[in-house]
Amino acid sequence: MKSILLVLPMLIVACQDQGTSFDGDMLGKFTYTAYDTLDTELYHGSLILFQSDSKISGAWQFEDGRSGQLEGIVRNAELNINLHPGVVDNNLLLQGTLSDGTFSGSWQQIGFPGIMDRGSFTAIKH
Repeated sequence: MKSILLVLPMLIVACQDQGTSFDGDMLGKFTYTAYDTLDTELYHGSLILFQSDSKISGAWQFEDGRSGQLEGIVRNAELNINLHPGVVDNNLLLQGTLSDGTFSGSWQQIGFPGIMDRGSFTAIKH
């Protein structure tokens, strides 16, 4: 947990250093945990989400150092977010709902062969 708290300030500074700005209102900063299909924890990290109308933007970072920007949409109270926008052969998609400070649902890693991996996730607002 301590490493997640240390990563979040670095993520915010990294976005500011790159001149990155996001449109819309901040939905929040979230601590993210991904699970495989057997509910084994796979990844920990953080998400920062912004919403402008039906568009979602923001940034993500995992404990292993991987990070990037994200894009998505809100449709029928469901958030659909791509952690690898602009990438054709290695998309990491989050699909879920945001309720009472928790964004949760399912994730899929999709490439040319189709679904390569999948599971569930929970992201808790702090």
